[in-house]
Amino acid sequence: MIIPGAASSGYDDAQNLHAFLMTNYSRILTPRFNQSESVDVILSLFLNSVIDFHPVSGVMTFSAAFIIKWKDEIIEKRWRNSGYIDINVTKIAMHNVWLPKIYIRNIANIGSVYQFLSTLDSEMSFVTYTRTGEAIMTCLAVLQTTCQTDVTFYPIDEHTCDISMITINQAINLQTTDEDVVKDLTYQNSEWTITAVVKASRSYKLSEGNFAVNLTRKPVFFVTNLVFPIMIITVVNGLSFFVPIESGERLSFGTSLLLMFVVFLTTVIDVLPSTDNELSYFNIFVFIELNYSCFIVFGIISTLFLYHRSTTKKVPKFLHRITLYVLKKHKTLPVNIDTNPNMNIPTTNSTKLMDLYEQGDDNAYSENQIESVNDDVIKPRVNWRDVSIALDKVLKTITTFFTVCLLLLFILFHIWIEIRTKG
Repeated sequence: MIIPGAASSGYDDAQNLHAFLMTNYSRILTPRFNQSESVDVILSLFLNSVIDFHPVSGVMTFSAAFIIKWKDEIIEKRWRNSGYIDINVTKIAMHNVWLPKIYIRNIANIGSVYQFLSTLDSEMSFVTYTRTGEAIMTCLAVLQTTCQTDVTFYPIDEHTCDISMITINQAINLQTTDEDVVKDLTYQNSEWTITAVVKASRSYKLSEGNFAVNLTRKPVFFVTNLVFPIMIITVVNGLSFFVPIESGERLSFGTSLLLMFVVFLTTVIDVLPSTDNELSYFNIFVFIELNYSCFIVFGIISTLFLYHRSTTKKVPKFLHRITLYVLKKHKTLPVNIDTNPNMNIPTTNSTKLMDLYEQGDDNAYSENQIESVNDDVIKPRVNWRDVSIALDKVLKTITTFFTVCLLLLFILFHIWIEIRTKG
């Protein structure tokens, strides 16, 4: 039956058109006259915002609008035969027409893109049809998807979260558009920089459209509040061996820094990635720094123990040789003044540390004293205090080298962060 064309498109005409289009319409059958043909469904996604992303659990919470398009041959033919050629667009309730059933493959809570706040919201949702049978429906939803995360480079880590759209109906050919998922109206996240790409694939049994959301952490906050304080504590830790051993404050200084580091870690432990999939380099760095602080405290205790050890106990020969070697390298030698008749210095019965390097050119015998260590003219006698001073110099060299390397590493890391942020 063909209804004569109407001269106007008023309320009655629109109502009559709806009634005509819905006569004997089946929302179960695909909108094709040949039921063996597939329906091309074009899917677009507009990302409104990334509400939250937790790299440990791998769950991304986001709000988005899904724009679904397809062609309804049944509506097109009936509209053409209805006579209402002056009506170009109409809206029909979604519960009365055929809809493509689309799922989110990696959803964390609800699997369908059709979400409504209430029954009224569902009843008021509609599909927009054109006279040529083109159907468009927009779905707004807040969804949670699971992602494969990698926190190896935390706090400068990057993650890719796929929003995989699939349909299990073989009569539907799911396609995606090349439109940008992230637009100018997308709300930016305070912690993550958001970019996205669109990919499409089709398997033997189902078609799939994939929207890949790339999340790059903004590292300024974490570098300022995590990396930089740890670097400062580590650098100050290395200054422990510059505190004079005779002052008695070295041990309290080292233990205070160790306790400060432990307390700092307890306050920031919640923001450190705790996943077992990959151990981040930052976690390894924190572990190394903690062991470094413990090593410094152990070194302080060792030097103090040797410094105050009784001089009546003989130093083993291997420690004697090592101590002489270290002190000679640092131009500081233990010398028994009684055995050196060439030195115009009052005699003493104790072993005295003489810094030959600092004597300079004022005394003509300075260089000779250094060269005569292996001679019988000067017979060095090493006690436990000398061993403590030698160990102190070794530890001071190690901590100074480690501190310098750490500062250079931090400078390079900061430069790399600046380049990466501007790029």
